[in-house]
Amino acid sequence: MMDRGGFIKYQPIKIPRGTKYGNNYWIPRGNKIGKRTLDLYSDLEFEHWLTVETNPEVIGYCEQPLEISYLLNGRLRKSIFDMWILYRDHSETFVEVKYEKELTSTEPRYDRTKRQIEAQREWCRKNNIAYEVRTEKTIRKGRHSIENRIAITTAVLNSRKPVCTLEVLHSVSLHKKTISNVFCELPQYPEDQVNLALKWLYYEGQVCANIEDQIFGKSLEVYRNE
Repeated sequence: MMDRGGFIKYQPIKIPRGTKYGNNYWIPRGNKIGKRTLDLYSDLEFEHWLTVETNPEVIGYCEQPLEISYLLNGRLRKSIFDMWILYRDHSETFVEVKYEKELTSTEPRYDRTKRQIEAQREWCRKNNIAYEVRTEKTIRKGRHSIENRIAITTAVLNSRKPVCTLEVLHSVSLHKKTISNVFCELPQYPEDQVNLALKWLYYEGQVCANIEDQIFGKSLEVYRNE
């Protein structure tokens, strides 16, 4: 993993699948990290990755980037952060992804989870790096967020920017208009190419849209990012 300075900051730590607490296993490729294949160990980790990969403010990231040690009931334990994220402003954040139920005191593994989070937060405090625990409440925000983000990541991973991208950008203004309106303004281009251009422009942060609550289709309103 390279940051903007060009040096390798973190490499993903390989974790045997049987030792990772979670359900389901995902191996997507990340466009922001040179189309490298990631190892993600739960549906929630995959969905969190989608929010990171489609965030225009993010320029790099690494899953399972760093292992730290901590004490629990007198025993030395180890913990690996779920993700490290690098932003355009060069700020960094370590992230732990948890289901809300794991953070409730009635959960059997609660004490271990609580201590793990405390240890990670303290390590980040000492190293002056931001730390966040992210759950499905924020990751799954909006009924169409995940579906749309899958469509966007798939589009930019597998397709180059179409030749009409600049003209599509010029068609989008600071005032909201539907994708259908954009199609009408650019009849010389196939709708699928205009739609692909809009996905690229959203991915790059040049165009905004409410992809949490609306399907990325003709009725979606788009507008320029000021």
